[in-house]
Amino acid sequence: MNVFLLVGSPKGRHSASFLLGSKLAEGLRVHGAVVVEGMLYGELRSEEGTGRLLDAVDASDLVVFAFPLYVDSLPAPLTRLLERIAERRALAPGAAGAPRLAVMVQCGFPEAHQCDTAVGICRLFAGRTGMRWAGALAMGMGGSLGGDLGKLPGGGKNILDALDMASKSLADGGDIPEEAARLFSRPLMPRWLYLLFGNIGWRMQMRKNKAHRPISHRPYGQE
Repeated sequence: MNVFLLVGSPKGRHSASFLLGSKLAEGLRVHGAVVVEGMLYGELRSEEGTGRLLDAVDASDLVVFAFPLYVDSLPAPLTRLLERIAERRALAPGAAGAPRLAVMVQCGFPEAHQCDTAVGICRLFAGRTGMRWAGALAMGMGGSLGGDLGKLPGGGKNILDALDMASKSLADGGDIPEEAARLFSRPLMPRWLYLLFGNIGWRMQMRKNKAHRPISHRPYGQE
């Protein structure tokens, strides 16, 4: 099976999306798949690079998008790529060999359900372009992901177990199991602890950038 895993984060290899995507890719390879990894940002800046992305999609049995949530949706460049894929497939309606599509999306909100709209967009895109929807892995608290899942509370066991289940099923031609999606969406830590660390991080950034107004300041808010 040929798999194209595309990371849709502007941070590239330093992103949580790349961390999660590379772990899924490892599992897919263990189960016999041939995985090609791509970075959306950079490639989409030129017509030549965009062509390579489109060709990689066409040559795959399975396409996986790994991306962060941006304003309840996909990053704008990834949306643009979906438009280009749709344009190409519209030129060959009913073409045989359409790849399956699965997605991995993470957000900075504490709740995984904040990703539901983005997942719905991808599912609708798959249906309208003739691609078979293979499911989604969505998680909250993405802001706590560093370069090592083992440093998470519990050693990131739920994430690793979910990725193992998903990679095996996808490599066998199936969809992402519901149990894998459930494990992946579990909170990485108590909500209060995540918010505490998040607020500390904001205050550190304010100090670094010499911002003197309180964090609750709303210059454009109504009186």
